[in-house]
Amino acid sequence: MIGNCEHGQDEDVERGGVHNAFGIGSFALWLTMGVFGCGYLAVTLYANADVTGVWQRVGILAGFLFFAAGGVLILDAPGDPLPVPTTVVIAVLAVAGVAASLYSLPFPLTHVMQTGPPIGASVIVLAFVAVRGRPSAAWIASIAISVIAMGWGHVATQGAMWGLSVTLPGYAIMIMGSLFSLMLRPMARQLYALREANERQAARDAASAAAAEVRDRRLAALDERARPILTRIAERREFSVEEVAVARLIEAQLRDGIRASDLDVPEVRDAAWRARQRGVKVVLLDDGGLSVLAGEEAARTRDRLGAAVAELLADAESGRVTVRIHPPGRNTLASVGVDTDDQVELVEFTNAGAALQAAPADRRLAR
Repeated sequence: MIGNCEHGQDEDVERGGVHNAFGIGSFALWLTMGVFGCGYLAVTLYANADVTGVWQRVGILAGFLFFAAGGVLILDAPGDPLPVPTTVVIAVLAVAGVAASLYSLPFPLTHVMQTGPPIGASVIVLAFVAVRGRPSAAWIASIAISVIAMGWGHVATQGAMWGLSVTLPGYAIMIMGSLFSLMLRPMARQLYALREANERQAARDAASAAAAEVRDRRLAALDERARPILTRIAERREFSVEEVAVARLIEAQLRDGIRASDLDVPEVRDAAWRARQRGVKVVLLDDGGLSVLAGEEAARTRDRLGAAVAELLADAESGRVTVRIHPPGRNTLASVGVDTDDQVELVEFTNAGAALQAAPADRRLAR
């Protein structure tokens, strides 16, 4: 129960899977408990309209606030089952709410509904304590409430057994809440375990599909680029100087696809091919820096990095160009080392694929 008529769900609270399955903390349950809180206030004001004592009104209001605090903890406390300290606080609030409400009522009672709201609220709060995995604490608090009601009945001259009878109907709900907890909580755990197992299997299937896609792409590239050369070798045909040069370019391109799969994009392949034709030694390496990025982010970063690398390869006329995607966790995503006769340059890239800086000319790329 809560003091307001509705309450939004706190999405930032980490909750256990079991009580999520029961809707604990959901907006619908917050709203339901809020409606009950409004009903509690309406019935209390109606049944106690003749109560004029200041301290009696304070006690009745204090009882409502105790139940409201317990209800908020029930719906908002993280963990499954409820942590022991939280369970103790809720149980004490429920008992205190009943004690404060009953002992603030007039002797004798002036309306038959005066005991209804506090007893009903205590049953609801403690039934939720049982549902959230603490049935023993709920039953102990319920028994304590019965004892308090017996003492109040004796003081109010209604009789201890009359006070006990006020609390007895609530035990039917307590029994239902306890059975609900004992029978359905294991089922909920099994459901969530099955869901996690399905998610793990889906992740494994996706990884297998991705690996198969990469394998098929490489086999297709091998078939397209290398099959004609391998066929000519098998047929013992002779190669011209130009054909040997093309074969070496194809071999280097296939090697790039294996050693630098995230750089195996058309613009980088074409730029590396043309650079090698000009006599530039091109080395492409991939240590997995893009593998930790999300799908769309990885694709966007790969495109920007590919365009930047292609531009640097297009500017190289001689010497050596080494492109490396760094391992995950580095401050920079990749680096390009350009080593020519007249300059040595190292260009680094952020995760956005934009050049950060060009290194001084005397800084050489480690080989």
